[in-house]
Amino acid sequence: MVILAAAALVVGATSWLWGALDLPARWLIRGHVGDVAAVALVHAVLGLAWRGPLMARAVVTATIALAIELAQRRGDPGAGAVGELVLGNRFDPWDLLAYAIGVVASVAWERGSVARSGSRPRARR
Repeated sequence: MVILAAAALVVGATSWLWGALDLPARWLIRGHVGDVAAVALVHAVLGLAWRGPLMARAVVTATIALAIELAQRRGDPGAGAVGELVLGNRFDPWDLLAYAIGVVASVAWERGSVARSGSRPRARR
């Protein structure tokens, strides 16, 4: 989960920089690749804090992402530069697809890392 979090941070920072420098395809890289990375980061942090069932963590991750996007539809949840970076500033239905891709990619990554290690993570009781 630490590697997933680190990768998500690198991709997220790169997408932010891409947008700040106004490089080509800014709308795609900053707007959507960054959202995929953000959801992967949420999944990784949740996985570090809670070793519950993978699919339960995936549902919680998707619910958090959906709640943030719906908050954007109701107003501006991200007041200020940091708030905008963390929570966004406007509703975009395409973000929902990016979030879904982020959840699916995170689950696939976690399953792959478990298969490579040859062990199953244990749920805390």
